[in-house]
Amino acid sequence: MKKLSAVFVALLAVGVLSSFAFAVEVPKLNAPFIVTTCGQSPGAVMVHMSAMQSKIAANHDNKLTADKLAAANAKTLIVTSGTSMKGMGAAGTNVESEIARCTELIAEAKKLGMTVIGAHIEGMARRTDNSDAASIEAVMKDADVILAVTDSDSDGFFTKYAQEHNKPLIVVKDALAIGPALKAAE
Repeated sequence: MKKLSAVFVALLAVGVLSSFAFAVEVPKLNAPFIVTTCGQSPGAVMVHMSAMQSKIAANHDNKLTADKLAAANAKTLIVTSGTSMKGMGAAGTNVESEIARCTELIAEAKKLGMTVIGAHIEGMARRTDNSDAASIEAVMKDADVILAVTDSDSDGFFTKYAQEHNKPLIVVKDALAIGPALKAAE
């Protein structure tokens, strides 16, 4: 019985330690932030409002382009993913154009030495189709940090993605918790 208990404790310790092996430390996130969306969904507005409530210097521009990024004077770029067909229609764009804009924007942010946060904060409702999946992949593949709300990661998608790509992950309860999480990482 003692041997069985010792084996169980050893396996438990290995399991706990291996779960930490996948954790990547979140780098210091510097304000001011600039927030945009890849897919014209309201996520960027939600991030901006939560940041402002936490008294974090942040701006929001859903049409931000690479050539205007330097003028934003930001140190951290946050790009929300998940698409809105209604939002893209109203903005006169489509998912392919949004992905091209955000891919160029992220590349420019990296040239400028900015930290890039890929965010998914609107829950599973923005993970329902190929357009959502395409915007998520376009943003997350080049992000330095991944930010998700609990509902967006309810199936462990972002946790697994972060582990597989060795990226730091911030998971918060809901959109209201984003500002405090960003403040804590400053």
